[in-house]
Amino acid sequence: MDIKRKELIEQLIDKHKYTKKAATSVIDDFIDIILDNLEAGNTVSLRNFGCFDILERKQRSCPNPQTGERVTVPAHWIPRFYPGNGMRLAVKKWEDNVRRGLA
Repeated sequence: MDIKRKELIEQLIDKHKYTKKAATSVIDDFIDIILDNLEAGNTVSLRNFGCFDILERKQRSCPNPQTGERVTVPAHWIPRFYPGNGMRLAVKKWEDNVRRGLA
């Protein structure tokens, strides 16, 4: 199942009794703060959730899919997410339930 922003807002409303305006604000503010920190070059670590970081990709060459010609892709920075132990444990529980036929 693919959970989108709208569904996250609905879950905040149902589970924690937020108003729609407050839930929308929480989601939007959280994303804004993460993006602002990455833009400033900061790493954002959330215990048991994960770490948002910036990683440098080295220069490399690869084929252009349309022409087949080798093109050099310059070094550049990309965002990276490293899952925390809490997130890994949640996925492991889901995997175990699927294997046992409970999900």
